[in-house]
Amino acid sequence: MHIKDFESKSSIIKTPDGNIDNEKSLENPNKISQRVDINILKSRLREKENIVLKKNILILISCLTLIIAAGISVTYL
Repeated sequence: MHIKDFESKSSIIKTPDGNIDNEKSLENPNKISQRVDINILKSRLREKENIVLKKNILILISCLTLIIAAGISVTYL
């Protein structure tokens, strides 16, 4: 009878040998970086802030108009 154990099995186990060539680099060499002008970014930000400001002013004016109209209607009752 033949007993199989772990010592009788022969297998080749590859271990890393420290070669960096096989590792993938984190940066993509095909990627071309484009410069962005800070003034362009600031102008985009100002445009978005202006839109938000206009919305807020419109909401404030409509709320004040509603409060004033309700106050006037209550005083004449």
